[in-house]
Amino acid sequence: MPDDFRVLGYDVGGTKVAVCVADGAGNILAHDRVPSGAAREYEEVLPEMIEVGRRVVAAAGLDMGDIRACGICAPGPLDVEGGRMRKSPNLAWDDVPIRDDIGGRLGLPAFMDNDANAGVLAEWFFGRAKGCRDVIYLTMSTGIGGGVVTGGRLMQGATGIGAELGHAILDLDGPMCGCGMQGCLEGFCGGRNVALRLQSLLRDRPDHAMMKLEEVKGDLDNLGYPALRAGVRAGIPLALRLWDEICLRLAQGIGLYMMVFNPEMIVLGTIAWYSDDLMMVPVRHYLPRFAWKEMREACRVEITALGAKIGELAGASVALYGLYERGEWEAPRAG
Repeated sequence: MPDDFRVLGYDVGGTKVAVCVADGAGNILAHDRVPSGAAREYEEVLPEMIEVGRRVVAAAGLDMGDIRACGICAPGPLDVEGGRMRKSPNLAWDDVPIRDDIGGRLGLPAFMDNDANAGVLAEWFFGRAKGCRDVIYLTMSTGIGGGVVTGGRLMQGATGIGAELGHAILDLDGPMCGCGMQGCLEGFCGGRNVALRLQSLLRDRPDHAMMKLEEVKGDLDNLGYPALRAGVRAGIPLALRLWDEICLRLAQGIGLYMMVFNPEMIVLGTIAWYSDDLMMVPVRHYLPRFAWKEMREACRVEITALGAKIGELAGASVALYGLYERGEWEAPRAG
């Protein structure tokens, strides 16, 4: 499709709503943001979202008539079919009809999905998985979410909440996760849980080498993936042991998804993007323990090619996928 196929995207987060205009080639033509804030009421933020949407369209040198659709990427739980955000743990909003409110006020076809599904769409359309028909994307940040495209279609499940890959149980005796279950992938590898685990291990050890790292400066609140990576590079035994376990469990999860979905590619998000070979080399080393050779040979395990840009393209990708399902837009091909 031509580059002038333009859409408007909203990426709803706990502190801001990022708004952008993008084209069918993944170019961001204009962007802005609205402070959402955990305590701000939906009725207060919605008019600002509409105003900023119109503003970014104008900043791109366009009229609203030039925009084909808008897409909304939002944290769960969602009622995707009904276009509603349910009660979010990071927002004061509860059961708000955000899709139809935005689409109706802007006069645009509107589509909505969660952040992990939006992530796999962005990677599929414009990133590392461009041209694939079977791909998995793992958001790897505070938590771990999953998005799956199979046979050229987004997998959403019977109730729209399929592909919760971060909460596949790997070990019944593993660490507790914020989801309420024990031993899931996020419990082992999610950013929040890794930080909590480091804090628990070092709470009464102010003289430990980890606490003396420049990234930590003796403050438990500074413990997390950046400090852990620094500890690994410094050869600190505790960091090395924990990193090895994280990479082993991530390989276990990836191997499980290979065996279940037989994808062409699995794309790893933010944590892997920052960690690069420090994470990817041991993960690839451990993979043969968890997936057949045939599965591994059919599937490339890669780091996101979009990096921080994936958030900006999330809402736009939801809009483009809505039009793709209608037959009004064609996904870009590889090469």
